[in-house]
Amino acid sequence: MILKGFLCAGGLAASAFATAAAAQLTPTIPDTPVALPAEPSPTPPAPLGGEDRNRAVQCLTAAIAYEAGFEPTAGQEAVAEVILNRARSGPFPRSVCGVVFAGSERRTGCQFTFTCDGSLRRRLPARVMAAARSVAEAALDGRNPLRVSGAAWYHADYVSPYWAPSLVRVAKIGAHIFYRAPGLGDRTIAARSFTASGEPAIAALAVLGRLPDAATTVSAAAAPARAPAAAPAPAFSLWGLAPKR
Repeated sequence: MILKGFLCAGGLAASAFATAAAAQLTPTIPDTPVALPAEPSPTPPAPLGGEDRNRAVQCLTAAIAYEAGFEPTAGQEAVAEVILNRARSGPFPRSVCGVVFAGSERRTGCQFTFTCDGSLRRRLPARVMAAARSVAEAALDGRNPLRVSGAAWYHADYVSPYWAPSLVRVAKIGAHIFYRAPGLGDRTIAARSFTASGEPAIAALAVLGRLPDAATTVSAAAAPARAPAAAPAPAFSLWGLAPKR
């Protein structure tokens, strides 16, 4: 999760950038989240191909699943949008996997908590992974609606990270609150196309195995439920004494 969700989006890498921005501008954070309407992405990201595409899908799927796997679809799309916004801009790595696993080699300081707290050892349901993959692929293809234009940070609504007041609150979707840097227009980041500059191989993702696709989820949902096997009748024993074998 992220503290559960002390995202990533607000880890140590963000603090230097946010502090510098705060020194120049004092952002006003609205009391009520700005609920942005869903709308088509203005510029589809440049398509990834081959191994870069596969790695980007895997890293983005893992982030969506472990950060927002039980959130509504809009919340999952917003998390994907933050990751791609980071990959396009600012002091962040220029690849999806680089963004997601930034700082993961350290026990503290990872941008997305699930990458360094052992969460990857916990297998999520196939339907959760399949739904996350669907959102990830749509995000990379530019097919998701914009949810949090320009946002590059978020956190769970039950924590109050120190960096939040230095940023501009964009929206609250599900259990997460999203922010952008002060001085940025709504679409300054979102309108840029995404171009991969080489997706690193992430050994930690090997524990996930092959990602399920949407068809797997549909097939599983359509399959009739099997009645549980009847438990064998217990052996008779008088006054609670163990029966003879």
